Order: sequence, then structure tokens, then C-alpha cells
Amino acid sequence: MQTVPRIIAMLFHMAAAILLLAILGSCDKEEPTDAPAILPAALREWQAEWIAFPTVDSNTVDTLILPPPAYFRKVFTIAEAPSVATVHFSALGLADVRINGTRVTGDRFLPGWTDYHQRLYYVSYDVTGLLTGGENTLEVTLADGWYAGYVGPKSLSNPLNRNLYGSQPALLLQLELTGTDDRRTTIVTDSSWQATTGPLRYADLLMGEYYDARRELAGWQSVTLRSDTLVESTPYPGNLVRSYAEITPVSVTELPDGKYLFDLGQNFAGHVRLSYDGARGDTLILRHGEMLHADGSLMTENLRFARATDTYVAGGGQEVWEPRFTYHGFRYVEVAGLKSPPTADLITGIAVSAATPMTSTFRSGDTLLNRLYKNILWTQRSNFLEVPTDSPQRDERLGWLGDAQIFSRSALYNADLHAFYGKWLADVRDAQYDFGAYANFAPRPYPDLVWYSPGWMEAGVMVPYNDYRFYGDTSILHDHYASMERYMAFQIEKSAATGYFYPEHSWTEIGPKGGFGDWLSLTDQHLAHDILASLYFAHSLRIMGEMSDALLRPDRGAYYRDILAKSMTGFIDHYVGEDGRFEIDTAAYGDGAGYFEGERGFTGHTQSGYATAIYFDLLPDSLEALAGEHLVELVLAADTLPTAGILGIRQLLPALSKIGRSDLAYAMVLSTRYPGWGFQLANGATTIWERWNSYTLDKGFNGEMNTTMNSFNHYAFGAVGQWLFAQAVGISPAAPGFEHITIRPEVSERVGRMAGSYVSIHGTIRSAWEFEDGQVTLRVSIPEHTTATVYLPDAEEEEIGPGDHVFTFTP
Repeated sequence: MQTVPRIIAMLFHMAAAILLLAILGSCDKEEPTDAPAILPAALREWQAEWIAFPTVDSNTVDTLILPPPAYFRKVFTIAEAPSVATVHFSALGLADVRINGTRVTGDRFLPGWTDYHQRLYYVSYDVTGLLTGGENTLEVTLADGWYAGYVGPKSLSNPLNRNLYGSQPALLLQLELTGTDDRRTTIVTDSSWQATTGPLRYADLLMGEYYDARRELAGWQSVTLRSDTLVESTPYPGNLVRSYAEITPVSVTELPDGKYLFDLGQNFAGHVRLSYDGARGDTLILRHGEMLHADGSLMTENLRFARATDTYVAGGGQEVWEPRFTYHGFRYVEVAGLKSPPTADLITGIAVSAATPMTSTFRSGDTLLNRLYKNILWTQRSNFLEVPTDSPQRDERLGWLGDAQIFSRSALYNADLHAFYGKWLADVRDAQYDFGAYANFAPRPYPDLVWYSPGWMEAGVMVPYNDYRFYGDTSILHDHYASMERYMAFQIEKSAATGYFYPEHSWTEIGPKGGFGDWLSLTDQHLAHDILASLYFAHSLRIMGEMSDALLRPDRGAYYRDILAKSMTGFIDHYVGEDGRFEIDTAAYGDGAGYFEGERGFTGHTQSGYATAIYFDLLPDSLEALAGEHLVELVLAADTLPTAGILGIRQLLPALSKIGRSDLAYAMVLSTRYPGWGFQLANGATTIWERWNSYTLDKGFNGEMNTTMNSFNHYAFGAVGQWLFAQAVGISPAAPGFEHITIRPEVSERVGRMAGSYVSIHGTIRSAWEFEDGQVTLRVSIPEHTTATVYLPDAEEEEIGPGDHVFTFTP
């Protein structure tokens, strides 16, 4: 069910995306800029067969298994250049397709990542201009990718950590040609194709690529057909990955061992393009990292099992090369093998991301806030690459649900993600356990792993809900509703005996016990995991009621609201004292055995606990006021610094604003002291760090634990971006799709001025305020087909319609 404005907006964003890709162009000179992905309706039916070509890793010294990618070829003759030509292809693995030596697209990592046993996608491209009358050649390079390559932390899949879906990549391709006489010709993958290995000696997402330019394509052999049953391939529904920026190094430093360190000045996800003029056989080794040790050497401990190393063997003379089947998270590149000092133009950073149209602007009178916004964008783009990953650098890069739900509203303000989330939520459904729980990450490449956690699972209902609130489109809700019902049934059944909330020590069946809780908080004691589990469950009940109503299921909406009332009654009776303080029975947790860092003990009295209850609007007014007092008490006790972990951080600043303490929210976000966002910025961060203490002045990378469990490009704490737009700028959806808009800016004399815009499905919404001489001027722009309510201090709210509006007031 899509509104007319949503359909118009989809067409607008599709056109904008194609235009954006054309403007960005391609970083590989062999790639055309006139071959965008097209709507796949031109595919009548698959006539192609799946083909494969087994290859073997011949390196007996390397402990890793890194077989070379296969090169496929089909030579065919046509009488004349076609009037229309379309190529469709799918793969178990990653495919790079060329016609007559030219790549058909600049899109990367095709055709994406899925649970290949349940879902396969294909992509389609207009290749009319690449074919000629006479002889033509189709060439495809096929790499392991997520299908057969190394995926995720080694600890989750010992001993191999590869071949998680299968061991043999395969290709399915169909080229459809229409002549000037409307006669149709189809070229398909079948037994007539040939294959070999070539210059690319290995290509792995985590480990990197090894390219030997001296090797030629020779020794062509017959392909094999995949006769096993495969899932039917359907059109790719999301935003394909493409390069969006080229980054020039800001410095080059010679290291004591003769290697050279390139600083690109920005942490990002992608790779580098190498421009090298040298002798045949010169071997350059490129290692990637995010940070440096105190002695100036590359810090790679946080990569863990991932090598993030590319190797290039020169063919001789001027050469340009860049990887196709790997990506790294990095700011620095260490280059070994150079025979003379390089110039900065030896390498160029190529940033890649899902091609999601960026739909917001933000600026303020404070340089820290402006840089924070940019850091959030860089972090989002670095991790919204096929799926919303936790990090782009180490041996993980999984679609963790907890991080995704925390950041989802910030992400939606920044970019048009309707298609991206639609694709990923299909992965979430595929990864859902039969008993209803959502897995900790999706896709789930470890079929035997049963791992779920409160606060992470809720992404399966919260991300669809946030998408609905931003776009007013119920199509994702419709596709996902049965899955959400199964999940809610799991939670309801588990909690029924205790009154639809979770008393202490309720989640003993999972590991670690209680789940991850308020992961990475800086409190002396953990917030009781079961308080957060109860609050997130209650919020899920609330939004399931709203989504059920939107799908014209009022009976189900009433059902969830009835359980919500019982849930909060039980929660308040059990956990909330008369003074509004959250209290727990500490004895129920014993010595904390089985809980992550259970020896720290547990409490109910934390920033995250009160902020979550306030933000989710779960308490009656009297108790919310008391909870607000406790929240303020804790913020002041922490010297206006955050102690919340990732399950509470999104709620913290909005909760302070909700209780009328935006002064504390501003003090917190503008501080450059440890811990906080400003501390990261003051210490050179160009993206959001995973931990408050990812790096500190006195402890550096904080010892063995943080050195190996540390990311400097991790969006969870970037959830503060939601507060920048919804509270500081003051733009939020009062009705689904921003059909009715709330304008409620939180002004700060210290910041002085702020302006933000968001491109809704109806058009651009703008809010800008300026604080000068004790008076605030607010300028608001509302698009057609919408209305807005403007809230000003000490004044009646004002209803406004489309157009530009100006308000002045004294705070």
C-alpha cells in the first residue's frame, strides 16, 4: 500500500540516484558511465544454466585457503550491433562482467549478500553500446565473496571460517539482444563457455587481493554445470554498492624499515587505486589500518583475523590497478616494496557504499557539531555497504541488529533507506529462528549458531516501524508482518507467566546470560539486563499496535495494547519505587556468573534505564517526572558526561530534552572531555568510535581487550544524530511520512545558530534558528501536501501549512 506521494518520491529518488552515479562516475577507467542498472522486467525467463570452474589454492606456505577466482569467457558472433541489449546475471559469489573488455557497470560486490540457501538475487544492465556487429566476447571474473570466502569473526566458525554457504562459486548469466529487425538473440551460460585462472591470484573480502599483472589469460578449459537444486533468483531490491568519493593522501612518511605510510586524512570503507610505474616483477604490499601506534607504526591489532592486505606484482611500465572484490576500513596505508621514495599520487583512496541518496543537510555555529555530523555520515556510508554492518575493518562486518536498531532513525534522517532496509529486512527474516527470535545478526552465515539477545532482536520490529514513520509506506510492514508476529509470540509466551515483563535473571538460556545488555556502558555496575529487556519488549508491543492499525488489523492492534498495559503494570510494580527509582533484587543475580563482566554486579539506577523509559514514553506522568529527576541526578553526578552504553545512548539526549533539560543535552554533546563525542573529535576522530574508551590519553588503546575488540568506524554511538535533527534542529514526523510535521527546536545560545533540512517523500523540510541579542529567529519551510505544528517556548503551538514561515521569540 503506497501513497501517491510515495510513488512520486520513489521515482524522484531513482532518478536522483542514477544522476548521482553518473556524476560520481567510476574510479576505474575501463568502466563506462552510461550503463546504469535498469529495471529487470526485461528478463522474460531464465534460459541460462549455472556454471562453475573449480580452482585450487596452490600456495602451501600460506596457512589461509585462498583459491584464485575463475575467469569465464564466451565468444559469439552477431550480424549487426543490437538496437537493445540487456545483460542479467546472478552468482554464488561475486561477479565482475565485461563485454569486449569494458566493464558493464561500476557497481560492486554483485549480486549482493544473502542466505544463498533461501534467497538469490540477479542484477540487470543496459549494455547496448558495448556490442558490435561481428565477433564479441563476454568475460566474467567470479570471486568467492560472502558465499565461499572468509566471513565474520573466526571465533564463530572454527576452524575454517570460510565455505559457510558452499565451497564452489557459480555463475548464471543471460544476455538478451534485440536487432533492428526486432529479432531476438539470447546468449546464456551453458557448457559451451570456457574458464581459466589469471592475474588475480586470490580475492577475499577480509584478507584482500593479490594481483599479478605478469600473468595472462591462457589455458582455457571446459566449465562444469551446477546440477544441484538452487534457489530461484529474483531481482535485486536494494541499493547497489558503488564508489562515491576519491581521497588524496595528506602526507607520506618514510618508516624506519624502508616502508612508506600514506595518511589519507579520513577513515572510510573502500580500497585504494594504485598508479605505478616500475619494473616487471616489482611487488608492492599494501596494508591498511585505522590508527597509528605512538611510534608512528600502523595499528592492525584490531583487524584480528582479517589481513586487509593487497598485493600487486607489476607487469612493467605505467600501470593503474584497484581491487574489485575486497574492501577495507582504513585511514592509513603502509606500502612495502617501493624502490624509491613515492609521491602522494601513488595511491588514491576510493570510498564505497550502498548508493543510498543522501537526503539531509546540517550546519551550526559550532565547529564541533558540524564535524560530528560529518563523522556520522562517513560512518554510516562506511557501514551501510550491502547490509548495515558493525564495522568495515576487522574480521566481523556482520549485520548486527542491536547497532542497526539504535542507529536507524539517525540513518533515516541522513539518507533514503527504504529500498536498503527492504532488502536487509528480508535477510532478517531469513535469519529468524523457527521459534521466533531474531538472530543477533543478519544474514546469519552460521546455520548451527543459536544466538539472540534482548535489545538486538527488537530491530526486527523497530527498523520496519521507523521506516514506516519516515516514509508512510506500509509495503515493508506488509512483507514483514508475519515475521514480526512470530517474534512477538515468542516474547509474549516467554513473559506470560511473570506478567509480560522480565524479572531479574529471566534470560538464563542465552549466552551470555541476559544477552549483551547495555553493552559498552561506563557505569560501575551493569544496568540490570532484565530492565532493558522489559522496556524494549514494552516498546515493541506499543509499535506493533500502531503497525497493526496501519495494516488495517485493529483486532491485533488492540491485542498488543492490552498486553502492553499489563506489561507496564507488572514492570512498575516490580521495579519502580514510590520515589521513581528503579530498584532490583541484586541477590537474584548471585555472583553474576555467566553474565558478561557479571562480577561488576547489577543496578537499576543508570542513565540508560531512566532515559529509555522516558524516551519510549512508558511511564505515567508522575513517574516520568520522578524518573527525569533521577536521570538529571545521574547526569550531574557524571559531570554532564555520558555513561550509557549502546542500548541506551540513542534515548539519552532526547530524554533530557523531553523533560526540559536540553541545557544538559547540549553540555554533554559539546564537551570535549572524556568520555563523549567531543573527546573523540578532539583526538582526531573522523568517524564514530565503537567504545567511549576506544582510545584514551592515559591508556592509549586500553590494553589487550580494547586493542583487539575495537573499531574506530562504528555507528552505534552515532545515534546522537537523531537528536541533532529531531530536537536540536527540531524536525520530526508527527504522522507517518511527514504528512504532518513537528517543528520543536531546542535552541542554545552557546551554539548560536543551527540549520537543517530533510528531504521527505513530499519535499524538503527546513528548520533554521538563530540566537542573537537574547532573541531567537526561527525560519521554517514546509513542503506541499503537508502541515506542521510549531512549538515555541511560553507560547501556544501554531499550526502552519506549506510555504516559508518566520517566527521570533525570547527563550
